[in-house]
Amino acid sequence: MKFGSLIVVLILGTGLSSCFKKYIVSEKEIRAHYDTLAVKPQYQIIKGEKSVLFCATFGSDTLPPVLFLHGAPGRWEGFTKQLDDSLLRHKFHLIAPDRPGYGKSYFKRKYRKTDIVKQAEMLHAALALNHSGKQAILVSRSYGGPIGAQMTYKYPEAYSKHITMAPAVNPAAEKFFKFSKYGKWPVARWIIPKRFKTATDEKYDHIEELCNLEPIWDKIKVPTVLMYGGRDWVVSRENFEYVKQRMNPNYLKPIFIPEAGHRISRSHAGLLRQEILNR
Repeated sequence: MKFGSLIVVLILGTGLSSCFKKYIVSEKEIRAHYDTLAVKPQYQIIKGEKSVLFCATFGSDTLPPVLFLHGAPGRWEGFTKQLDDSLLRHKFHLIAPDRPGYGKSYFKRKYRKTDIVKQAEMLHAALALNHSGKQAILVSRSYGGPIGAQMTYKYPEAYSKHITMAPAVNPAAEKFFKFSKYGKWPVARWIIPKRFKTATDEKYDHIEELCNLEPIWDKIKVPTVLMYGGRDWVVSRENFEYVKQRMNPNYLKPIFIPEAGHRISRSHAGLLRQEILNR
């Protein structure tokens, strides 16, 4: 690579890092946030034969569990509004794992971190932290949405409800952004945050992964609340319609929120809380 090209790549890599900084909360910022609060997260690690799963938990493990699946690029702290909600902590055991390749969770070499079926198996294991004997409520958003769907399909007895917000599930509507390709450049990958590298890998594998899930949708029998915002520029409305067309309507409650963007768990935390409480 010529020196001039190298400089361009370095500038792009640095620019991408800055671009995604607003979506990435550092460990220092997480510590500072919880230093101001009386209730702290309990960190737990589940070691499997082929994986390591990192989870932050809140509340008693004898309460009914709520399991949160973040999107991309993200980590467990993306659901801070729910995890810091004293009413939810009083009524539920809140479990927020890092998905593999984000934060401190990872697959060992045998599996691709983008494999939705393997992610579903890994993340479902987080329920082993709960000792209530009660079914879980599953909360997912964006790229966590199809993983949540696979979990409810494979483990229907474990979940009483799935609340999914702006799920990226339609293989024909996968959106690529101008900056997506830069995450594939080897030199840029030295600079950009690990989460962005994982998000890039996930995006380029996502269409194939979603096509593999197409047969499951009409077989899901866990009640599912589907939320979508009219101002979402990240995940297109075709994804909302895709689920409505493919899922059995007896198990689906679609909610369209005209004024909402992509981050519904933040902008409409009250609505999400209501759906969680309405078990």
